[in-house]
Amino acid sequence: MILAVLCVRNEAEHLPTFLKHLRRYVDGFVVLDDGSSDFTVNILEKEKKVKFIIKKKVTNQLDWDEPENRKEVIRKAYELGANWILCCDPDERFEKRFLRKIKKLISTNDFTCYGVHFRELYNGIKQYRTDGVWDTKTKFILFPLQEQMSFDNYCRRHHIPWEYKEIENNKHLLDYNLYHLKMVDVEDRKKRAALYNDLDPNKEMQAIGYDYLFDDTDLKIEKINYKNRYNYKCLPKKYRI
Repeated sequence: MILAVLCVRNEAEHLPTFLKHLRRYVDGFVVLDDGSSDFTVNILEKEKKVKFIIKKKVTNQLDWDEPENRKEVIRKAYELGANWILCCDPDERFEKRFLRKIKKLISTNDFTCYGVHFRELYNGIKQYRTDGVWDTKTKFILFPLQEQMSFDNYCRRHHIPWEYKEIENNKHLLDYNLYHLKMVDVEDRKKRAALYNDLDPNKEMQAIGYDYLFDDTDLKIEKINYKNRYNYKCLPKKYRI
């Protein structure tokens, strides 16, 4: 059994099409809601493939415990019988080729943590940025679960990996893309930078800081070719052509 796991807060805009995007490729969803004040929980409660919702209450909307949230949702997936998990965010869309390959990847006995190239969609939904650090981003998001899982590698409050310690040395980067929606529009990029500047004002968790998120210096854009496309029909209205 493979379950998709995600941690969310106020993702009502992205969730309906995210669930549509993934539901046929996984056996269910395990979700941690970190104090949403919109219709996020209502959407999740109506989704037939949601196996469990961990509901947390927060008093400060600028604060969340990313390491603990990820540990909780991974362990809950294991308790529910998941052999494998696919780690996701509602504002991400997987390449079609990858989704079609998931069942084959998890049918092997290899105890492997699979990663993909993380592509920031930029100034459009069919193109992504490739200059500098933008072309080096990866995420390891598909891996098996086991009884012994420790999270000593969760050593920061944010920007942590999904994988647990026992599997972090058995990684394999696949030639597929994962596309991120919340960098498409310049205003969204500025909001994202402002959020992380507030959370990490001294750049302790990311030395280069966060202003680079909306800096167009040396901008290079690559169009998504047909082979690497994702399902453009599974997008919130604001992104649709």
